[in-house]
Amino acid sequence: MVAKRQALKNVHNASWLFGHPVLRAANNATAQWVATMASPIYQKGGGWFAEFYGGVQTNDDWAACYIPVNEYPVSHFTDAQWSYYMTDTETMGINIVIWVHDAEDFDKRAEITQLGGHADLEKTAGWNAHEFTSATAGMFYYGEGTTGTLLTAGTQYTWSQFQSDQLFKDWVIYRVSLEYGWEASGTFDLAYLSEVKLNGVPIPLIPKETDLLTPYTKSIYKATVTDSTTKVTIATPTTNKKIRIHNVFMGTASATASTFELYFGTGTNITTDTTKGLALMTLDTDTVASVSIPYGDKGPLGLEDEVVSMRTGTNITSNGTFLVVYSEE
Repeated sequence: MVAKRQALKNVHNASWLFGHPVLRAANNATAQWVATMASPIYQKGGGWFAEFYGGVQTNDDWAACYIPVNEYPVSHFTDAQWSYYMTDTETMGINIVIWVHDAEDFDKRAEITQLGGHADLEKTAGWNAHEFTSATAGMFYYGEGTTGTLLTAGTQYTWSQFQSDQLFKDWVIYRVSLEYGWEASGTFDLAYLSEVKLNGVPIPLIPKETDLLTPYTKSIYKATVTDSTTKVTIATPTTNKKIRIHNVFMGTASATASTFELYFGTGTNITTDTTKGLALMTLDTDTVASVSIPYGDKGPLGLEDEVVSMRTGTNITSNGTFLVVYSEE
């Protein structure tokens, strides 16, 4: 009871209850803040979204939004709501994890997880919203120092069973997370967390100025083939995303001089639309064999769903190489 009284004191006297959300990811997954979104993703939330990409799933690939909690009593946490947009139907949705510990002994802790594939959790393409209550089922725990609980680790219960358990009822919540991943196989496409409310308190999904806002960069390499004067797509954005160019490398192994062209869109060549040009350089092994063009974080930005194309002005068969470093917004 001492721990419970201390926890209630923290709740009533603290200057904060829920802290600033933090994004985390592991292994094949990524998590980042995004603001520039296409319809219908911008229809909910305050303008910023937590973008989760689960990637190839091998049991331990996940993206999450961590929300610190100022030791809120387990018995007092009765409801939560969150909405999220999924670009494809998956075997799991975005689930809640409630992290708890003994307020008097931090060696004793556990994470109580909502099963991501539970039938009650929405997981279809498009907008989804979940309403969590004490009656929500599919909750299981793993932890340390849990001697005394009447619940079995790994077995599914309702949240109310944790609230009434002889051990967990006197513990407190130090973090709540919304997570995407942890599947055994398959690939989880992009999902966007847009709104979160915990115990009736809306959580602003807004990155701090100190948060890293630079998107994850990708790189792609492609060699020319005969006829290298025929336009070829080198980079295709994820649906509803835009490509931003950060660096371009072009090289040749041919003594025949040829222009190297890189541009947005599917035009026949770089002159098809002169506003789409990204790089144009004449290369050959006798003079200039390669070139690197850095654009930095604010490089050229394509249109939504617009590809990047490459070609040479003269057929140099397989002697040309292009490498593009880019991100998606």
